[in-house]
Amino acid sequence: MHARVDGLLTQFNSFFGAAGGGTHMKILFVANEVPYPPDNGVRIPIYHAMRLMYRAGHHVALAVLTAEADEVEARFKSLTEKFRTRRSFVERIPRRHSLEMQLTAILGKRLLYVERYRSDSFRRRLMDCIGEFCPDVIHFDLIPMAQYQDVTPVGVGTVASINDSYALTLENALRAGYFKGFEYLYKKWQYHSTRQYEKTVYAKFQRVHVMSEIDKAYLLQLNDNLSVSVIPNGAEDSLFDIPPSNHQQLDIIFVATLTGTHLKGLQRFLSLSWPIIRRHHPKIRLFVVGKIGPDARRVQEEYRTVPEVTFTGYVPHLSDVYRMCGIAIAPVDQNCGLVNKVIEAMAAGLVVVGFEKTFAGIPHGKPGVHFIQTADYESMGHDIAKLIENQARCQDLKLAGRELARRYYSWSSRGESYHQMYTTAAAEAAQPLLTSTR
Repeated sequence: MHARVDGLLTQFNSFFGAAGGGTHMKILFVANEVPYPPDNGVRIPIYHAMRLMYRAGHHVALAVLTAEADEVEARFKSLTEKFRTRRSFVERIPRRHSLEMQLTAILGKRLLYVERYRSDSFRRRLMDCIGEFCPDVIHFDLIPMAQYQDVTPVGVGTVASINDSYALTLENALRAGYFKGFEYLYKKWQYHSTRQYEKTVYAKFQRVHVMSEIDKAYLLQLNDNLSVSVIPNGAEDSLFDIPPSNHQQLDIIFVATLTGTHLKGLQRFLSLSWPIIRRHHPKIRLFVVGKIGPDARRVQEEYRTVPEVTFTGYVPHLSDVYRMCGIAIAPVDQNCGLVNKVIEAMAAGLVVVGFEKTFAGIPHGKPGVHFIQTADYESMGHDIAKLIENQARCQDLKLAGRELARRYYSWSSRGESYHQMYTTAAAEAAQPLLTSTR
């Protein structure tokens, strides 16, 4: 114990005496997806947090409990070799019958998405990993992995990096009318249970990391004792490299994980907005980019006879498809988090069209200057049709949006914020040990 305390004293004297200069932390990342390649909203933040901390000279390790099936081991190996991680491991979640899992969740008074990632085997391996790696701080990624906070040794900092409040996400979806019948009743129950979970569980962490001030305010409304850090996502540097000559394109693109509220938003766009656009501009094309699962496949089949609508499936390099288009749609009416694809599309030089809530996490943006803010799905159709007709305005919006993304939302500008969050979490966790030695 005294060796641990002496090490902490040395480390934090350096932190506060030299603003962290020359100090190397050990940071363990605990995730429910292998965050490589960084191609969706789950993987992007944790991948860049690892990359930025590794680049700053810190030691990183990774523990993953996942339900993924696609090249898990190969992706894990690529990532751990890239960042030279030590004491890392990946484990699949146990196979369980859905009814058994639901019953266990009910009897254990646990949320289903928490129960799904409950594993005694992973818990034991995580404890072993912590013992061998001896982290200064542990980053628990997303709400299902927060349940493992209780394995953290005394004196080790903890960060719950949740991206956005899931309770707020559910609140938005319920207000938007995405659920009907029994699904509505279930989501309503889940919403109230999640509010209680976020109120109590996040209080156990030194820091809670979210993407927007809106999520921070929502969580503090649930529990004003939470310590919440806001670090928005950034945009890949390669997107800024798309040459201006490509900005004359006017075709439309939608990039998202094609499930849940994103898919419901796309369906509403296709049924309410797309007919209006086609009536005015029948040759304009729509590219839907994202992995096509069972639900998305049904939507794809519905529009198979419409040649102007193309479902591309998964695309590893988004710059390839962004080059083909000039307008990006974000037809999801939610004000939680920061919509990754909004910032990415701006960085790539596209005009982004969405709702008021879509841009709530971008405080520096102005409607009509950096993006198009529309009232509803019918208005979205009309606004896009007008935009296509006015190429001069379209070009002004593209240039202003790209400059906004470059100035405030590049990943390269996020390193110091992550460093400060982890340093503060580690220092606060160590304080009781340091005090007890005086």
